[in-house]
Amino acid sequence: MTRSRVALLAGVGIAVLYLAGAALSGRASLLARRPLLDGLAPPVPYRWVKPPPDLASSNKKPASLRFSVKLGATGSQLGAFSTSDGQFNLVLSEGAVPASQGQTSVAVSVDPVDPATLGPAPPGLLLAGNAYRIQASYRPSGARIGTLGGRSSVGLVYPLLATAVADPSGHLILASADGRSWQRLESTDTPGTHQVSAGLGITGYVVAAVPPAGAGGPSGGDGRGRVLLAATAVAALLVLAALLARRRLATTGAARRRGRRPTQAPKRPGGADPRGRADRPGGTGRAGGGERGGGTDRGGGGGRPGAGRKQPGGKPAKRRRRR
Repeated sequence: MTRSRVALLAGVGIAVLYLAGAALSGRASLLARRPLLDGLAPPVPYRWVKPPPDLASSNKKPASLRFSVKLGATGSQLGAFSTSDGQFNLVLSEGAVPASQGQTSVAVSVDPVDPATLGPAPPGLLLAGNAYRIQASYRPSGARIGTLGGRSSVGLVYPLLATAVADPSGHLILASADGRSWQRLESTDTPGTHQVSAGLGITGYVVAAVPPAGAGGPSGGDGRGRVLLAATAVAALLVLAALLARRRLATTGAARRRGRRPTQAPKRPGGADPRGRADRPGGTGRAGGGERGGGTDRGGGGGRPGAGRKQPGGKPAKRRRRR
């Protein structure tokens, strides 16, 4: 596998992970789309209507909300609204409230409520945090509005409970027109911001809930969570395969470099050694030794035959004595 294919494989893995996250966040509601920040900050203390005893001394009162939306020919205008403490968020889509003759606007009020004063949670669920009552009416008639059209949605911030829960990312929203009987809404939990959101089609009461430890029951976000988990696993496998292939390429290249042998320098024509030595029969001569044919030596030989001649061992021959 070439280096370009390794890089391509790693890039595909990262792209799969990114697209999976983008697809899941794109299917979530407007309230669940949060910017990616560099680092994590501790959550803001939750504001209870009726806090647990150990939090009563530091608890602050939760905020309420009042606003109005203008009515046009196609109904109410698009708008997003939040309480000052950020614990409640409401998005009214365009045309959520239909137009009515003689009516110019819609008045909306949101108030936190102690969930203990309302109906009990459905079996297998714990209520998490405050309930909120949503009321809407036409102006100037004051006629009550009980349903919301379009793609309106609600988002609730929930606290961390002292009771163990089955899944920290398994929160969902319950809705009720009268606060007595609850219906589950298809919800999206965002554990990083402790917020759960869902589409909303009625006014009345809403509250967050979560299955306790040991209880069953899937939440609305379980399917998306499984898809994200599977996409993460696939991306991790692709990146791991790319790293292993790159390591294999590096090992193979090092082995090839170690297996190469140095090239020997070619000999010169005529048998001459490239280091300046001449090849001679018997190996007795040196370059520049001045040995001539006929067995005479220039240096101190006296010109006699055999004088100064070197023996095969490389030593000069002894002179013969004259008798």
